[in-house]
Order: sequence, then structure tokens, then C-alpha cells
Amino acid sequence: MSVTETFNSPVRLRLVFSIGFIIGLLMPLVFGEAYIRFRPPTDLQNYLGDDSPLTGIYKPDAQLGVDYRSIDDYRPDEAPRFSDIKPLNTSNPTWLFFGNSFAGNLSYAAADQLPSYRIMFFREPKDRLHMRVAQARMLLEHGIKPQRMIFTLIPGEIAVYTQLPLSSIYVNKNGAITYRVRMPRAPWNQPLIYSRLALMAWVQSGLYRAIPGFPLTKITEAFPDSVTADFRRLFGKLGDLSRKYEVPITVIILPDRRQILSDDSNFAMQKTITELGKEAGLDVFDPTPMMLRQPDKRALYVPDWHYTKLGYNLVIQNLRDHLKRVDAGRGIVSDKIEQ
Repeated sequence: MSVTETFNSPVRLRLVFSIGFIIGLLMPLVFGEAYIRFRPPTDLQNYLGDDSPLTGIYKPDAQLGVDYRSIDDYRPDEAPRFSDIKPLNTSNPTWLFFGNSFAGNLSYAAADQLPSYRIMFFREPKDRLHMRVAQARMLLEHGIKPQRMIFTLIPGEIAVYTQLPLSSIYVNKNGAITYRVRMPRAPWNQPLIYSRLALMAWVQSGLYRAIPGFPLTKITEAFPDSVTADFRRLFGKLGDLSRKYEVPITVIILPDRRQILSDDSNFAMQKTITELGKEAGLDVFDPTPMMLRQPDKRALYVPDWHYTKLGYNLVIQNLRDHLKRVDAGRGIVSDKIEQ
């Protein structure tokens, strides 16, 4: 057999084809892996720990997972820097609101209804409850003495803890908040440990979440044990702060619009939050019954499902009535809440 015939033999051709086919499959993976390691996509950077290029102003905290490195690093969102709070304390009652845009709009309604009060709204860029607790702790430790602190919660931000619980938080060496992903059991976790492509696929599939497949909207009707444990810890820390600094803390649990506009909710979220709050020694205000009594429920909402001015004013008015009853039960005359 000639050299040409040997080279073109069916066996050799199949071998060459197989090698080429394997190389063709592997090369994109090799280049893709190298590229992701050199320039990790934004949606992957949050899960790379110390390998993440992200930087920040945070440090680890045993109770909350994360804390500020210093008061000077504090960079609030839609809130004053600590150094800008002047005077630090006044003779006028001060209420501090912590939360997202709902809390901001409630603080504006409170300022309208209580003109002699100093109402301040604090929104943290990493907008989750554990960050608000860290924010409140920092403000109290550095001397601000409010008459009351108010934390608002909406279903969506509670439900996030089904995806990224407190145990997943990892502050990397550059001070950035990153997250540990849920891993499959060995040996299936090995590709995720050694391959960025595999990790990216895991993240994009949603399987990285602590409770995979849990619909965020379901939190109003089903409150997982892991979320209960996280909120027990967070409320416990708030209770400690309330007692240490002698500042009453109220948690407002705002309902999902579906709970107000339909008649099929079991209100598991409200029941659990109320129980956990009482367990921690916190005051919990649930405006749901008031909202359900409104003859025109849709008048409470704007098209993007935030509240109308009427909705925010009703919540604050009912909060004031609630606080008068709470303080009367504690033997405090109206807590100086304006009539």
C-alpha cells in the first residue's frame, strides 16, 4: 500500500475527523473560559468572591453579614451623609425612615402631617433589610437620638432572601459585597469550582438560588423556614438596638397589591412578620386591614403600583393612630404625636 493510500485510509480519515471535531468543540470553550476569567461579565462578578473585580466600602459582620468600614465611607442613596446631619439632635421630635421608595414617600407624607417633626429618610444603595439595620446601628452609635425609627418592608425585598440569604453574603478582600452560590452535591460541584463558564451557566439558570424555583410573588402566601430564620436574626438585632439606645422601632409591613385587590390571600407574610417582630420586642404596623376597607381600592395605586398620595396619607394617618394606641398601652401620653 502506498503512502497516499495509507494516509487516505478510512480508519485514518475517521481518526482525523474525530480529532478535528473534538478540537472544534473544545476551542470555543477554552477561549470562552479564558475570556470570562480575563473579563468576567457584570452578572457574574457578584459571585466571584475575592476574585471579583468589584470594590466597596464594607467589611464582614458576624451578625448581619456586612457592615460599613467607617462612618467616613458611608455613601447613602437619597439620604444625607452622617456629616451632613446638622444639628445631630434637636428639641423637635425626630423620626428616621429606612427603606426603599415606599419609605421615602411615606416620610414625605409624615412630614406633611407632622410639620413640627424632623423627618429623615435613609436609603442604602444595597437596598436590603440587613443593610438598613447596619445603617441604623451606625447612626445610633455615632450619636443621633431619634424619637422613633421606622423600617418599611415590601414583599419583593423580603422574597430576595429566598435567593440570597444572610448565609450567602461574603465581603471580599476589596470591600465589595459578593455572594456564595448554592452548590450541587459532590462531585457535581467540581465544574462550578474550577470553571467560570460552568458557574455562569449555573447563575443564569437560577439554580444558584437558596430555594431554586421559588416564585418571588409567592412570599405573601408561603414564608419559607430559611427566610423566617433570617428575619428572626435581623429583628433580634433591631430589638437589641432599640433596648440599648432606648429608641422605639416600628416595622411597617406593606401588602402586595394582589392581596388588596383580590380576596384569596392567606396573609402568611403579614402573620409571620408580626409574630417575629413581637418576639423581638418590636412594634409592627400592618396597614392591610385599613386598605381592605377602602371602598375604591384602586384609588390607592398609581399605574406602576406605588401608592397614590391618598394611599401614602392613609398609611401615615393610620400609623399615627396605631402609635397612639401602642404608647397608651405603655403608659405614654400620645408620644407627643400631633393631633
